[in-house]
Amino acid sequence: MSLRQRRTSFILAIIFVMAALGAPQTSADDDVYREASTSHKIFHKLGRGATNLLTGWIEIPRYIAKEWREYDPFTGFFVGGAEGCAWAVGRTATGAYDICTFFLPIPADYEPLMEPEFILPGIWGEPIPEMDPVTSLEPLH
Repeated sequence: MSLRQRRTSFILAIIFVMAALGAPQTSADDDVYREASTSHKIFHKLGRGATNLLTGWIEIPRYIAKEWREYDPFTGFFVGGAEGCAWAVGRTATGAYDICTFFLPIPADYEPLMEPEFILPGIWGEPIPEMDPVTSLEPLH
């Protein structure tokens, strides 16, 4: 390695270290701000739409199982199947609507049209209170 290559490598290493040390550190406040930003809400709506479009069919076995447990297998299969088909069409249509209008704040503030917002909200799990950036912030003294 020539002297010029060593010098260039040394200068690049110093620039890299300075950039790494000088980079702003992210904090919980930044995450809260990011989640409240318009761009986050826009892409959350797009992701919600894609998820609901692709998983809307899960409403059918979900309602069959719900009615099956509540009544009997025969009623569960037919009533739950019909109810599940209706909810599947609704969730899939909502997903398509969210995808087509993800850049528009409709409904207000990019809120979901259906509750729960996703078919299986528990699959992503509930936030751990100790790890939640909003509730774990220390009060200022």
